[in-house]
Amino acid sequence: MIYHIYDKTKLTDIPSNDTNNTWLDFNELLVANGISNNDVIVKELINSDDFLRAVLRKFNPEKRFVSHCFYFENPNVATRFIVSDAALNQFPDMPTRVKIVKNALDFCKNTKILGDIRPIVTFLNHSGHFNIKNPTACTSHLLVTECSQTMGNLADFSDFQLDCCLSENARKIKKIPQNRNTDIIIVNDINEGNSIVKSFLLNGWHGYGFLTGLDMRIVLNSRANLSENTNAIAKIAK
Repeated sequence: MIYHIYDKTKLTDIPSNDTNNTWLDFNELLVANGISNNDVIVKELINSDDFLRAVLRKFNPEKRFVSHCFYFENPNVATRFIVSDAALNQFPDMPTRVKIVKNALDFCKNTKILGDIRPIVTFLNHSGHFNIKNPTACTSHLLVTECSQTMGNLADFSDFQLDCCLSENARKIKKIPQNRNTDIIIVNDINEGNSIVKSFLLNGWHGYGFLTGLDMRIVLNSRANLSENTNAIAKIAK
């Protein structure tokens, strides 16, 4: 079953419920019964804060760490990748960013959204190298070391600029020895992540947002990107 969560003060003309879809106001979600891990929860026309409050209260009583993955693909480019976290964790410290990585890797493994590859994870570092005068560059460098030690059996880790994540030519010019594009881009904070996500959406890329860290499959797109919900559901449907 696909549960579409909306705010009845913002969306009054809703489709009828059928055998595959149920439409619930976010307050109705709190008292709804029978929702299982095989179902999909979808954010429709509703503020993200209201949606998250209802979902986390309903499905996260253990207070598990939750983050957000934005998956991108382009019909004209043979590239697909994930940006995390651009919607939930605002200014994550180093331990939090390690948790964001683990959630993203678990999400990819459970959904096969990137296929059966060994992911490459890149922490954005706008210096492109270790720079003691740049706190972001220092943190990114340390994160590569930390994640390589704790999750090196799950993925490969690097840190450099955004263009090198997605351009073989940029890596060649800057002499970065990564043999293919990055699969999971870890941003420094929500402002950087939000700008990157919106930039790709405005330039013809298809993007789908997902909540990660819970057993539920949850679509968390922007209200300006709700038309992509159907495709987002298809990406994580079992």
